[in-house]
Amino acid sequence: MEKRQFGKTDMQVSVLGYGGAEIGFEGASLENVTTLLNEALDSGLNVIDTAAAYLASEELIGQAISNRRKDFYLFSKCGAAEGFTKFDWSKTGLLKHIETSLKALKTDYLDLIQLHSCNEETLKQGEAIEALETARQKGYTRYIGYSGDGQDAVFAIKTGAFDSLQTSISIADQEAIDLLLPLAQGYNLGVIAKRPI
Repeated sequence: MEKRQFGKTDMQVSVLGYGGAEIGFEGASLENVTTLLNEALDSGLNVIDTAAAYLASEELIGQAISNRRKDFYLFSKCGAAEGFTKFDWSKTGLLKHIETSLKALKTDYLDLIQLHSCNEETLKQGEAIEALETARQKGYTRYIGYSGDGQDAVFAIKTGAFDSLQTSISIADQEAIDLLLPLAQGYNLGVIAKRPI
């Protein structure tokens, strides 16, 4: 599978990655998740992206493929939890989310932790970005990113704090093509296309 340089990071990522939302929201069985993820990794995919908000997704991924941790880059998101019913953008809350994610995923570190679509006002307060920087200093993550859309994402990019942007882009949602991608490229951010279908 083709791989590309992921922005200014040291990661060479597969052009296709695995998004873990559906396995959490659809209540997939551990057996199915184990088969699915092992086949994906065996096919050359090397990025798995999940989030604290995706219900059992992190636990399923941890149980299914933590024994293959060196075979893939592991991305997660924080701030939103429990199916987007709870939000905590405080430094203490975000670090707790990340620590919980590490336990669920059965790993000592993430390759990327992303703020899960917090708004511009939250970003301006600075605590959320500080939390991710602290997580990196503690060795919880190698890189930090922002997941979101529109003007909130514009502001996030312009802070210069992030290594990556995850944003919605598909044939039906093309706002990011002109609004975000040139800006992200200017800051040499790795870009993840979410909701591509």
